[in-house]
Amino acid sequence: MFNFHVRGILSFGCKGFLHPRARTLLCLAPLVLFALHSVFSQTLPAALPNPAESKTPYETGLALVRSGHIDQAIDAFKKGLEIAPQDKVLLDAAGAAYSMRGQLETARSYFNASLKVDPSFVPAKQNLGITLFALGRYAEAEDQFKSLQGQPERSRAIANLFLGMIAERNSDCKAAVPELESAGALLYQYPDAALSFGKCEYQIGNQQLAAHALSAFDQIPDKSPSQYEQAADLYTRLGQDRQALEELAKARAGKGQAVGIEKKRAELFEKTGQLDEAQSAWESVVAAKPSADALMSLARVAKDRGALDVAMKSLQRAAEIEPEREDIYLEFSTICSDHANDSLALKTAEIGLSHISNSYRLTVQKGAALEKLGHLSDAEHTLREAMSMQKDNSIALLSLAVVQAHSGRTDEAERTLATAIRQFPDNYYMHYFRGRLLSQFAGADSSKSDLREDAMRSLQESIRLNPTYADSYYQISNLYLPTESNLSEQALQKCLRLNPSHLPAQYSLARLYLRTGRKEQGQALLESFKTQQRSEELQQEKQLRIDIAQK
Repeated sequence: MFNFHVRGILSFGCKGFLHPRARTLLCLAPLVLFALHSVFSQTLPAALPNPAESKTPYETGLALVRSGHIDQAIDAFKKGLEIAPQDKVLLDAAGAAYSMRGQLETARSYFNASLKVDPSFVPAKQNLGITLFALGRYAEAEDQFKSLQGQPERSRAIANLFLGMIAERNSDCKAAVPELESAGALLYQYPDAALSFGKCEYQIGNQQLAAHALSAFDQIPDKSPSQYEQAADLYTRLGQDRQALEELAKARAGKGQAVGIEKKRAELFEKTGQLDEAQSAWESVVAAKPSADALMSLARVAKDRGALDVAMKSLQRAAEIEPEREDIYLEFSTICSDHANDSLALKTAEIGLSHISNSYRLTVQKGAALEKLGHLSDAEHTLREAMSMQKDNSIALLSLAVVQAHSGRTDEAERTLATAIRQFPDNYYMHYFRGRLLSQFAGADSSKSDLREDAMRSLQESIRLNPTYADSYYQISNLYLPTESNLSEQALQKCLRLNPSHLPAQYSLARLYLRTGRKEQGQALLESFKTQQRSEELQQEKQLRIDIAQK
C-alpha cells in the first residue's frame, strides 16, 4: 500500500474546486487507500470538533476525518446525504471515509454514485480508480485513469503513475516504464511506484536504474513489511545480498509474513556462508511451520556446520511428515555412511525401501552400504537388482564395478566399466574410476605400460568431461610422476586450487618440492598437511549420536 506524505498530497491538482478546507479532504481522498488515517492523525489534533462550530454536515465530517474519527465522519456525511442525496461532494467524501476504514466495496459504491451525478467529477474518478486498483480490478482502474490523462499536471501525473503500476502488475514493462517516467517527481515519492519501476527496469535489463529505484525506495518513510520484502527480492535478483538481508530484517515486524520472510533470510544467510545465522533462521521457520522441505534445509545447513545431531533429528522429523519422500532417507543414509556408521546407513536405506520399494537410488544406497560392511555377495545382488529398475543405471553399474574390484575380480570390474562407458560415454566419473582402477593395476605390475597409458587416457577424458573434479588431477599426477615430474607438479597444483583441503595432493606436492630442492616450500606444505590431518582426525573421533525411533 502507498504511504503518501502530507507535502505530496497537498500539492495535487485540486485547486479551484472548493473551499480550501474541502479541498484538503478531496486532495487527500484520492490517496486514502494508502494510510491517510495516519496522515490525518499526525497532522491535526485528535479532539472531537464542536458541531456548533461547523456550518455544514460536510465540514463536520471533514473535521472528524482530520481528527481521526472516521466512524463519526461517516455518520456526518450520511446525515448530509439525507438532506442532499445527490451531492457529488458528500458522496465522494463518504466513499473516501469508507476507504479509510478499509471497506473498499462500500467506498466504490459511493464513488460510483458521485460519478452518476457528475461523470466528469475528477476527485471521484481518481478515488474510484485507486479503489479499483486496490481491489485488483486493474482493467476497470485503467479505464478511470486513462480518462484522467487529459487533466492538468498533478491529476495527469497521478493517472500516469497508476497506469504504470497497472502495466507492471500485468507484466507489461514495455508499457509501464514510460508511464511511470511520465509521473515525474511522484515516481520516487511512493514505495509501490518505486518498486514497480525497479522491477521493470530489472526485467528489461537496466540493472543500474533498478538499483537507483531501490535507493529511492529506501529513502521513502513508512513502508510496509510487504514492500520491504519485495525490495529484498529485487536486491537478491541484483546480487546485492547484504542489502536484501537488511530489507528482510525491516520486514520481520509484519505478522503473517514471518515464515516466508524468515525462509528468505535463511536462504540468503546460507548463500552468503553465514551458516550459524542460517541454521537459526531455519529453526525459526521449522518452529513456526514445520514441513519436510524446511526440515531438509535445516538438516543441510546443520550438516555443513558439523551439527550432525541436529541434522539427523531434522531428517527424522522430515520422514515422519513425508514418509514416502526418497531424498530424506538418502540424505540420512549418506550422512551415516560418511561418518562410518554403515550399519545405520544400511538400516536407513532399508527403512526407506519399506516405504518406496521401487526406489532405484535407495537400492543403490543399500548396495553401497552392504559393500562398505563387507557383505560383497549381498551388495552385488542388490546392485544387479537396481540395474534392472531403470534404463539410466550408470550409478548401479559403477557401484557394481567397485564391488567386483574389492572382491578381487579385477577383470570383471574392467569389463563392467567398459560396458558402462559404452552406454554412458559422457559420464566423467566412469572414466575417472576406470583410470583409477587401471592405475592400480599398472602400479601392481610395472611391466604393463599399456595399462598405464589406458589409465592416462581415461583420466584425461574424465578431466575433459569435468575439469572441476579435483581428484582426477591427483590420480593423473601419480601416472606422470615417474617420468614427467613437471606435469605431475602442475596436476597437483591444479588439484589443490580446486580443493585446497585435498590431503593426499598436499602430501605428494610437499614431497615433490623437497625432492626437487625446494625445501622451504615443501616444509610449509607439510606443516599445512599435518595441521589439517590432525583436524580431520579430531573430527572423526567425535561420536555420531543419533536419536532415531525404533522401527
